[in-house]
Amino acid sequence: MTIEQKKISLINWITNLDDETVINQIEGFRKTSLSELPKEIVELLNIAASEPIEDCIEHTSAQDILKMKEK
Repeated sequence: MTIEQKKISLINWITNLDDETVINQIEGFRKTSLSELPKEIVELLNIAASEPIEDCIEHTSAQDILKMKEK
């Protein structure tokens, strides 16, 4: 699975979450320093940051990405 596929899969999972407890935990990550984040999340952030900008997909919402994936 490519990094792009992993990110889309993760966005899809988050978009479909109905459990407010899990959503609140994820929201908490936004306010956490890198040194306090789980290593797996930091690794994904590092992988995403290392991608050439021309290979990235500009987006404004998860729904837009999911619509692109369906085409």
